Amino acid sequence: MAESEYETRIRVEGRWGMLELAGELDIAAVPAVEELLLQLVALGTPVVVIDLREVTFFDCSVLGAMYRARAGVLASGGCFAVLCVRPWALKIMHMAELLDVFQPVATLVDLADLDSLDNGRRRGARA
Repeated sequence: MAESEYETRIRVEGRWGMLELAGELDIAAVPAVEELLLQLVALGTPVVVIDLREVTFFDCSVLGAMYRARAGVLASGGCFAVLCVRPWALKIMHMAELLDVFQPVATLVDLADLDSLDNGRRRGARA
């Protein structure tokens, strides 16, 4: 199997901590992604955002890492959000029954109203 080709970047802006991901993410990428998520949570930003807009592939192991990260963020009283615009990625989340859990949005503007984030859930979302 070929090695995953992906890029990561942590960005912090005020109350927001963002993990930007790009490229192909599979099970080989999960330990690095999880380590970066732990670093991001350790910074203490109350809003953690995973940006998947530049991801060209991910598998269910990455969804699992995101789900675990979300649980950790919510347990610490923070908010969790996902940026995602690619139809194939949204379909995978839907098939994994995680679309309603992650409730991805297309832009940071869609997350600008922090009052609409309630422990990682936006109004009308199922727990």
